Amino acid sequence: MGSGTDSNGATDAPKTGSTTPVLIVGAGPSGATAALLLGRLGTPSIVISRHSDTANTPRAHIFNQRAMEVLRDAGLESRCRAVASSSEHMMHTSWLHSLAGEEYGRLYAWGNRPARKGDYETASPCPMSDLPQSELEPILVDEAEKVGAEFRFSTEFITQTTLSDGVETKVRHRPSGDVYRIRSRFLIGADGARSAVLDSIGIGVDGKQLNTAFNVHIKADLSKYLEVRPGSLNWILNPDAPEWSAVGNFRMVRPWTEFVVSMHPAVKDGIQFEPTEKDIIDRLHQMIGNNDIPIKILSSFRWTINDQVAHSWQRDNVICIGDAVHRHPPINGLGSNTCISDAYNIAWKLAYVLKGQASRSILSTITVERKPVGDGIVRRANDGMEDHRTLWNIIGLSAEERRKTTSLMARPEGAALRSAFRQALEKTDDELNALGIQMNQIYRNSSMTLVEVDDYGEPDLKLVNVVKHQVISTYPGYHLPHVWLAQNSQSHRISILDVCGNGIFTLITGIGGSSWRAWVKEVEHARPGLVCHVISIGWRQDFMDAYGDWNKVRGVNEDGAVLVRPDHFISWRCKDLPQEGGTKLKTVFDSILPPAEQGDN
Repeated sequence: MGSGTDSNGATDAPKTGSTTPVLIVGAGPSGATAALLLGRLGTPSIVISRHSDTANTPRAHIFNQRAMEVLRDAGLESRCRAVASSSEHMMHTSWLHSLAGEEYGRLYAWGNRPARKGDYETASPCPMSDLPQSELEPILVDEAEKVGAEFRFSTEFITQTTLSDGVETKVRHRPSGDVYRIRSRFLIGADGARSAVLDSIGIGVDGKQLNTAFNVHIKADLSKYLEVRPGSLNWILNPDAPEWSAVGNFRMVRPWTEFVVSMHPAVKDGIQFEPTEKDIIDRLHQMIGNNDIPIKILSSFRWTINDQVAHSWQRDNVICIGDAVHRHPPINGLGSNTCISDAYNIAWKLAYVLKGQASRSILSTITVERKPVGDGIVRRANDGMEDHRTLWNIIGLSAEERRKTTSLMARPEGAALRSAFRQALEKTDDELNALGIQMNQIYRNSSMTLVEVDDYGEPDLKLVNVVKHQVISTYPGYHLPHVWLAQNSQSHRISILDVCGNGIFTLITGIGGSSWRAWVKEVEHARPGLVCHVISIGWRQDFMDAYGDWNKVRGVNEDGAVLVRPDHFISWRCKDLPQEGGTKLKTVFDSILPPAEQGDN
C-alpha cells in the first residue's frame, strides 16, 4: 500500500490500489484527530490531503475545555500545552481606535472573568488554551502515525462509489497526476467547507455564504501596546479605514510578536478586493497607530464567512464531519473544537463496528447526536457576528459619526449612549465567556441513550442559560461531570474523566454496589471483545470522593450505577441495585450497543 515521501512531505503515489478499514479525506483537526483516535483503538486508516503538508498558517487557535478533554484522553494534552499560550495571555478582548490609540472598551475573556473562574474550574480538569492550528496539526499527524495511520499528502479526492462491502474512492496524486483507487469499509469526509465528499453523496446544505474576509499573518513586536492588557483578540474600529478593511482584529499567535490580522469589508456585497503589499502594510500601520513599527508579512489569505449546516452527517458507509457539515464565522472559537468532538464521537463507534463488537446500526446515531451540536454552534457564531455589528454601529462607522459619538460619550448628556454601548459590549460576553455552548453537547434523543421509567431527574433546560452556563448532570445523554477523585491519602488527585474513556465503557458504582462487577463479567462473557471497566467511588472503595462532589452530582444511590460511554457521555443510569441483576445489565447493553449481526459492515 503505498510508500515514500517527497521533499515537500507528500507521499508518492502507490503503483497499485490500496485497501484500509477507514479512508479519511482531510488531514485537518477533524481528520487527523479521527485517525489518531482510530489508531489508538487498533483500527488503522489512510488519510489523504490535497495539500502538501499540514496547515502553514495559524488559522484556528482558541481550544476550549471540551476539545482539550479529547486531546487529554488521546494522551496529547501535555504535548499540546507545551506549545500553547496560557489562559493568562487570553485574558481580554479589547475594542480600540488603534492599538496605540483610544480604547473603547474591554472584557475579560475565555474564563478569565473573576466571577466565572470557578465555573470553568468546576467544568473540566483542562484549562482553555491558545493553540495555533499550525502547531496542533503536526502533533496530531505525528501521534496518529505512531499508532498506525498512514498520511498521503498532495493527494486529492476525485469521487467515490458505494460497494456492497464498503466504498471505493478514486484519488489523484497531484504532483504526478497519477490516479488510483483506495478501497475501504468506511470513508470519512473531513475535507472542509467546500467538501467534495459531502457533494459526492448528495447531501444538501442549509444556509448560505455571507461574505469574505482577508487575513494577514505577520511578525511585529507589539509588546508595548498589548502587555498592559494581555488578550488574544484586539478589535480595531478605525472609521478612516478603507472599505475592504473596515474592521480589523489583531489575533495573537505568539505573545506579543506574531499575529494573524483579520480584515472585514464594510458591506456584505461579496466583492473581493485584492490589496497590494503596500495597501496591507499601510493598513496595518493605521491599525497599530504607529507607522514606524517594522512589519514582516508571512502570508495572506482570504476566507469565507458562512452560515451553513448540512442536512445529514452520513449516507451508507460515508460519514462527514467538521467544517464539511458545519460552517460558520470564528466567533466563540467553536470551529476546530467542534471538529475534534465530531472525531471523538465517530472514532470509537467505527472501531466497535469494524471489530465486530457492535452492530453498524450504532452509526445511525452520528447525525442524531452531532447535527444538533452543529446547528447550535452555527447559530451562535452568526448571532455573535451580529452582536459585533451592533457594537460597531453604535460607536459610528464613518469618521464623522465616530467624532460625534465619542464626543457625546465624553459628556454628561451622553449617559444614555454610554449605557447602550456598554450593554452592546456586554452582549459579546455570550462569545467570550460562553461556557455552556462549549460544554453542553447533549445526546438525549440518541438510541444509545436509555432512561429508566422511574428516572425523573432530567434537567430543566428552560431554567438555564445554555449558552453561558454548563448543565451538570449524570442524566442519560449528558456528558459525565468532572469531579476530582483520589485513590488514597498518598496519591495525587485524578479527574473522573481520566478513569473513564480510553475507548471502553465504564460503569461507576459505590458502597453496596459490588454485585455490578459480577454482572459486568457476565455481559463481557456473552459479548466477546466487549470491555467494560467497573470503578467504585466512596469510603474504602477504588477511589475516594475527595471533595464530596461526586456525591452531589451522581444522581443515583450508593449501590446504583452510572454507565459511561467511551466518549465520556452517559448512556444509562440505575438508581439502586436492580432485582433483575445481570439480566438487567445485559438488556441495557443490547439496547444501547446492539451486538453485531452476520453481514454487518
